[in-house]
Amino acid sequence: MTIKSFKASVSCKSRINIKKKIKKNYRHNCRINLPAKKFPTSSVEIWNRQVTYRGKNSHISRGKASFSRLKDKDKMSSAVERPAERSQKRFVKRPDDKAMKQEIEKLKEEIKKLDLSNNEINAQLNKVVTKPEVAEKRKELQKQLKEVIEKQGSIKSERNAVLDQIKVIEATLKRKIGEIQAQTSKHNFKNVQEIDARVAYLDQLVDAGDLKLADERRFVKEMSALRKLRKDFGAIEKDQQQVDEQKAKIAELKKKLNSIQNKEVQKEFERIQKELDEINDANKGIVSKRNQFFTKRNDIKKAKDEKYGQIRKLRADFDAEFDKFRKLLAEERKKQEEEHKKQQESEKKRKRKEHAEKELAEASVPAFSDEINSIHTLLSYFDPSHVKPQPKSPLAAASNGSSANSASSGRKIEMPEDVVVIKKEQESFFEGTKGKKASKSKKSKAKNFTVEPDIIVALGNLNIPLPTQADDVPKTIETLKETLSALEDKQEEQTKINIEKAKARIAKLEAEEASEANANSAPEQTDA
Repeated sequence: MTIKSFKASVSCKSRINIKKKIKKNYRHNCRINLPAKKFPTSSVEIWNRQVTYRGKNSHISRGKASFSRLKDKDKMSSAVERPAERSQKRFVKRPDDKAMKQEIEKLKEEIKKLDLSNNEINAQLNKVVTKPEVAEKRKELQKQLKEVIEKQGSIKSERNAVLDQIKVIEATLKRKIGEIQAQTSKHNFKNVQEIDARVAYLDQLVDAGDLKLADERRFVKEMSALRKLRKDFGAIEKDQQQVDEQKAKIAELKKKLNSIQNKEVQKEFERIQKELDEINDANKGIVSKRNQFFTKRNDIKKAKDEKYGQIRKLRADFDAEFDKFRKLLAEERKKQEEEHKKQQESEKKRKRKEHAEKELAEASVPAFSDEINSIHTLLSYFDPSHVKPQPKSPLAAASNGSSANSASSGRKIEMPEDVVVIKKEQESFFEGTKGKKASKSKKSKAKNFTVEPDIIVALGNLNIPLPTQADDVPKTIETLKETLSALEDKQEEQTKINIEKAKARIAKLEAEEASEANANSAPEQTDA
């Protein structure tokens, strides 16, 4: 495509837009003149470098790299730690409640049958009943019997109260008699009269004067002792008087007890009980049948209680199994979560380490290799006599060789010499129309100076002006050489900086892993 025809057919604004689109496509496709088959996605690294050139005072900034092939990919991947395989998940079987439900349904059916039997017994009980008049009479007799029993109870309570009083008085009387006997047992006298008689007798003997002096003294002394004893017997007389009073009271209470008789009430009780016995004997068959039905109904109730107990036991056993299942499930879920967490952490560490090692490998590649190779390609295009220098290191040689091969194998547009690519001109509605001479002049200005689209894109990526005519080519070559010199001067220094940064990142990652390992080992030692 001729530059003049390109400029004549496209406005300035259109050229800018085309240039932007070319750059955008270049960034999207990652590299110009490099076929996709040369760069499989599984073995490339994306580097994005931006070079800004400002005349003699060049300012070169290096960002991310655009592309580089990793020849030692297998070696590096084997060195990177791979995460441990996740343990096989244990299957926790849920307890089957189908058998339990079937057994419960079976028991419920049996309970329903027992309920039907119970209803039948109740219906038979309603049929087997005594006659209403007999039942009414028995009810009246039972009421009378209850009243008689209450009377017997009141009489018994009254007699018990009298007997309690007699017991209390007898206990007191017995104590008093014991005290009196204890005092009188020491002497031969039972009362004061006997003492007075003895004193009177001794006094007569002494007054007669017939006694010897020793006998007289002895009798006088005895009379003094008897008079003293008589005083003590005065208190005994009071106790004896109380004893007599209590004996009289006991006799009165016994008389009262004899008056409280239960004979009439007992006769009434026996009469009523006899009539009830006669009624019961007459209804003995009915009572026997009812008792049989009551026994059967009680047996049914016991059987139902047993069935309900079996249902409760089945549910309790299933609940215990289900609680065990939930516990095992929670333990398995917790175990899987812990393993998943460990796997994620291991995968994260692996990716970080792999990324750091890749950065180190990329940093080992000489800086600005792609830009330098692109400049050599452009110099060879504009100056066929230009010879690319030999690489200084094997790594640079590999990089230069791959870039040169890719550049040389880039896709080119081959067109006949007489063909001119013309872009459709945008019509302007505000400009006047031109005559036929103007259109003829445009065709006559087309020349043979052409620049391939790939070269246009490469120059635009390096921010080097595009030569519009053959006279601009020397200036373009000079600018390319200045840019090449600036990049080569800074290449070694920038490569060292990149390597140091990559090593610093790896050291930081290793330090973090060591600190995490120490932190994880500390709790384990504490638990141990």
